[in-house]
Amino acid sequence: MNAESFDTDVVVIGSGFGGSVMTCRLAEKGYRVCLLERGREYGFGEFPRSMEEIRSAPWDPGDGLFGLFEVLAHPDSDVLTVTSSGLGGGSLIYSSVLMPMDEDSFQGWPRGISRAVLEPYYRRVLETMEAAPYPFADPYYRDTPKTRLLNEVAARLAKDGEATGNPAGSFPPLALWFKGAFPGEQSRNRHGVVQSRCNKCGECNVGCNIHAKSTLNLNYIARARNRALLGEKRVPAEVRTEAEVDDVVPLPGGGYRVAYKNPRERETAAGREIRARAVVVSCGSIGTTRLLLRLKKKGSLPRLSDALGRGWCGNGDIEATVVETKEEVHPTRGPTITYAIQSRYSPYPDGFPHSLVIEDGGIPPLIAWYAVGKLPSPRTLVRLVRVVKAWARGLLGGTPEVNVGDEVSLMLDNDAYMRRMMVLLGMGRDRSDGSIELDDRGEAVVKWRIDGSRLHFERQKRAAARIAKALGGKLVLNPLTYMDKLIAVHPLGGCAMADSPDRGVVNAEGEAFGHPGLYVADGSILPTSVGPNPSLTIAALAERISDGFRIA
Repeated sequence: MNAESFDTDVVVIGSGFGGSVMTCRLAEKGYRVCLLERGREYGFGEFPRSMEEIRSAPWDPGDGLFGLFEVLAHPDSDVLTVTSSGLGGGSLIYSSVLMPMDEDSFQGWPRGISRAVLEPYYRRVLETMEAAPYPFADPYYRDTPKTRLLNEVAARLAKDGEATGNPAGSFPPLALWFKGAFPGEQSRNRHGVVQSRCNKCGECNVGCNIHAKSTLNLNYIARARNRALLGEKRVPAEVRTEAEVDDVVPLPGGGYRVAYKNPRERETAAGREIRARAVVVSCGSIGTTRLLLRLKKKGSLPRLSDALGRGWCGNGDIEATVVETKEEVHPTRGPTITYAIQSRYSPYPDGFPHSLVIEDGGIPPLIAWYAVGKLPSPRTLVRLVRVVKAWARGLLGGTPEVNVGDEVSLMLDNDAYMRRMMVLLGMGRDRSDGSIELDDRGEAVVKWRIDGSRLHFERQKRAAARIAKALGGKLVLNPLTYMDKLIAVHPLGGCAMADSPDRGVVNAEGEAFGHPGLYVADGSILPTSVGPNPSLTIAALAERISDGFRIA
């Protein structure tokens, strides 16, 4: 087929850290690109906040929900995964941290990919997203006790017995907008998009309503849609939201037919099709693997490697809380994450390198209010009675108290435990020995057991306990941890890249074995865990894949 027979050059499916980068860079190279995203686009003030909106926040089309969060839990799985839906993918709900992999962590990756190879792409991502460390020297941003406390703890922590050195604290690059003279001040980023200076609202993980978080729709995707930035001879990328792909079929002579529907009308609306010379699948570890498993099973992409679905991990995610800290932490104040403590350890017995990271985790105020309101408190009831008594005193013949503000203030004061709480978000080098399979309904089921990664999680718990002790508090692990269950917010693998199809699904350039012109660029292609937050590495890999991308 000649170029005129196609509707576009490249269809990109998904708009996360892989899809957004591919869309932007391929448009810059002069390709006609159409980006398909199953979710909606969020503008200023459009992320859910009211009770009614939050009830509709999950993504569960089968039950009529088309929101921001997809939470998957299967009775046959030891993993609960949290992913996103919307233009910008996981960047809409991640914590803005952009940390690179350690050099020795690339063991087991395809030949030719190393920290040195990815270094220029790491820099390119940071520049494009205009990332910067938390500006703790600024008096406004210094007023975040959780940052100060973790920084002080990092300086005091001694070397753990199995560690190769002392823990290293740092302010990692954050995809947050700190430019401006005052909180909320608006200015344009390098891509011409208006963003607001971070106001420490702590709502990074539930969608930033003032666009202080540099989500991918505000940089990579915005750039791909902007003719002025691409150049007059370039065609801006076409973006179609609420477009859920259900088929990708090779065409005779090359290229692919991509079929999709509006998920809100999946049972009633006729599907749409688009023909492209190449396809990039970027739906994330769970979404991409699920889609490709379905398409292999139905016969649309029969030559996909039998390694599809293998090599899954959760990047060592663990959630813990330090309660009753000596000093007040105020976890609702500041961005979700501001500081990181990284520890390097001796390898696993088979030589697999090991390291871990622990970061401060903020709590969005709306969740804090919910938690405080849900906890019964006799003291609150007593104070409510005092407010009514003070107001009604005049009716009973006494001297009325007109201003009862102090009583109202005391009535609301039920958050003492919340102020002395430090959330710890841990991640690190677990083993990619899990798998993703389809159940009878075609839904993704993650099969994972902790046994191969128990060394990581034991070290992670020990590191968290040492931080808790330094804070003068008590460590409380996520209850699921005691049952060897995992909540994975950083799912990786399932379509691993490798040097041969018996070991992976795509080659080092992201192209699928057996299906020329079909690429994968997202967290599913990572052959091992990353260690720190994986977003920067996923984006850097997509930068590298786009650099070498060619259509035959």
